[in-house]
Amino acid sequence: MKKFVLMFIMLFFVVSNPLLAKTEIVVSYAYTWFNDLHKKLKEEFEKENSDITIKFVAPAQNYEEQSARLLRQKVINKLPDVSFNSYSYLPILVSKNIAQPINDYITDVYKMEFSANTFNLTTINKNIYGIPFANSLPVVYYNMDLVKKAQWNKDLPKTWEEVFELAKKINTLQGKSGVYFAETDTWLILALALENGGKLLYDNKVDFSQAAWQETFKILSEFHTKAKMPSIKRTEAITSFYAGNLGILIQTSAALTMTNKSINFPLQLGVFPGVKDNGKLPVGGSVVMLTSDKNKEAAMKYIKFVTGNASKYIPQYTGYMTSNIKANQDLKDFFTKNPNYTIAPSQMNLIDVWPSFPGNNALKATNTLWINAEKLLMGESIDYKAVAKKANDEINKLLP
Repeated sequence: MKKFVLMFIMLFFVVSNPLLAKTEIVVSYAYTWFNDLHKKLKEEFEKENSDITIKFVAPAQNYEEQSARLLRQKVINKLPDVSFNSYSYLPILVSKNIAQPINDYITDVYKMEFSANTFNLTTINKNIYGIPFANSLPVVYYNMDLVKKAQWNKDLPKTWEEVFELAKKINTLQGKSGVYFAETDTWLILALALENGGKLLYDNKVDFSQAAWQETFKILSEFHTKAKMPSIKRTEAITSFYAGNLGILIQTSAALTMTNKSINFPLQLGVFPGVKDNGKLPVGGSVVMLTSDKNKEAAMKYIKFVTGNASKYIPQYTGYMTSNIKANQDLKDFFTKNPNYTIAPSQMNLIDVWPSFPGNNALKATNTLWINAEKLLMGESIDYKAVAKKANDEINKLLP
């Protein structure tokens, strides 16, 4: 009886003592390919912080869905404590008071742990709203078996004309397709415009009559007219590439680890072709941000942990890059043994902000650009000038 009373008292003390109770941090992110990485980070963090536990929300399918989910959760006051979101949707999340400013946690000394200008990507109106987590750039994946069979004896393509030339050679191989532009929303489309010196907005409106955008819509059309890109969905194209039936896949560097696990042929990555002297490339990937004042100190401890030296796991588990200098130093041997992981970082001098549409219709405007671009990629239209004009008019009606 005394033993039972003693156990009851001890249990009461543990439950009622806030110093011993664990703090739960709710974390939200997009894409299932992040699952293993987040599990690893959770495991390492909880080893060092026994008083904090991490609870994940089921991952959203993509960054657009993730942002839309946060907008809904804001309305019902059910936001997570921490969220991983794309750079492109950060402005709208700031405008809706979802992303919280974290200036007090980011000292000049702390900034020295990161690559130069890292926090420019997450600063809006002089407030810092997040720490860059996983950075990606557009790259090109080549099935070197098919490149060799197509008798391509030159360096890997540096221009879009060379990409289309190689694709046409691969198309002649029995049962093989040359190239696929594996867009997920409009990131790769924006990369085409930015590499030609363009920008998303001109006086707060789109202007697809600009030379950079005319070139963008022309290239999108030529994937069909010149390279005969197959009219299939992105998931089908990636499956085809894994199976060795597609020669060239243009997509994010973030998919490298998953690709390595899924193929049985020699893979080589190449830089995103056609970047002009004044061109840039939009940074892809995600920023980790505070989305709730609840458990703020514990949440920031987690945010700083995953963007600190623990971010060395990011390239190994995904193919994304980390901005943390120490983590990159720890990855020297990894990069030496895995040269494909160095292709995206080799373009870091081109990195620029992932621009986004302003206003409440930002998600609709993004979708409108993609729908029109897809018409060219799938061959529903070959009049790229008319498609550009239509997209221009439809998007500007959505902008404030």
